[in-house]
Amino acid sequence: AQVRSCWGLPIDRCRMRPLLGLALGVSLVVAHAVTSVDLIGLGSEEAVLKALADPAFKVASVEAAEFEQLVRQGWHEAVLALIAAGHRSSEADSQQVAKSVRQAVQTQKNRLDNLTRALDRNYGKAVDVVPSSQWAQNTTHVFLTVKFAQRWNAPGALEVANETLDISGCCFNFTAYGEHSFIRRRYHLSLEFFRSILPDASSSSSASVGRMSVTLAKATPANWPRLLALASTMPKNLGIWRDMKEKWKNELERMPPLLDTNYGQAAAFAAAHSEDDIEPQKVKKTEKRKRNSKAESNADDDDAFDREVELISECSKASYSGSPVAELCSTCWKQVVDKPRVRGRQWLVELYSSQGTGDTQAMKGLMPVW
Repeated sequence: AQVRSCWGLPIDRCRMRPLLGLALGVSLVVAHAVTSVDLIGLGSEEAVLKALADPAFKVASVEAAEFEQLVRQGWHEAVLALIAAGHRSSEADSQQVAKSVRQAVQTQKNRLDNLTRALDRNYGKAVDVVPSSQWAQNTTHVFLTVKFAQRWNAPGALEVANETLDISGCCFNFTAYGEHSFIRRRYHLSLEFFRSILPDASSSSSASVGRMSVTLAKATPANWPRLLALASTMPKNLGIWRDMKEKWKNELERMPPLLDTNYGQAAAFAAAHSEDDIEPQKVKKTEKRKRNSKAESNADDDDAFDREVELISECSKASYSGSPVAELCSTCWKQVVDKPRVRGRQWLVELYSSQGTGDTQAMKGLMPVW
């Protein structure tokens, strides 16, 4: 009101009015400069909608925490108004609004899902799972990659908590807790190696989402015939890290494998497991070829799936950041969609524009891959 009463007055008198107001302890608000509002503090959804209708309101001023509070309050009309404001604003603002809304909705969904899970008397009791893993080696190191899933080509937990990792001279022990498909899981992997390693020279790190990579230093340079001390203890979901194996193939060929002192036990167990273990002499060659062919086919599928994930991850993220929607780009299109390496892969492709416009001709060109 004081600002409006100043309109039309000489500029020197206009400047004096705010100074006088401040001297009297009056809080002055310049209407046309207000761009940030405490939305939750307004007390009702109607008041929020009124504030959002102000032309001076800037959607970029809304924090992610405010989106979460609006969704938690159930003020969905206000959230829709913010989304519309994001569409009218810049592309950067639109993407930020989309990210904040998705995070807020997912947080609220998780809270509601917890209510449903609580109906199950077994909720909170973790299911023991041996995580899927792959290994390879060179003459000085063993390389291990662990995926928080029961099978390598199956979905699993995207992140884990309460991780415990113990690497000793003989063994590897890893435990962590994660959740997938609303089921809490305890991932535990215990390995006793074929020969000794150097714990202090070994390391681990987070790989891509839902995975862990471990590099183990061998106590002495050697070509191990297998990873574990006893073949009978090998997990069924422990496979060969194909890319890493191929990388160090030439180096390993120059060093003969160590003599396996547990040949009999290893041979008896190898028939049901990895092709790299020693096969029993009594196994028929035809059965061996079939088994190896199937193992190679599964490994190829896993490699193709991993490569697809890597290609898609190289594309920049826009409005669908943080969602399960894969945002494709020209760098990955040919290998992922046009001629997919994953067998049986089919895509439902949709083009979108944050401006609300479309390209009909481009959509027609995509029809064959739908």
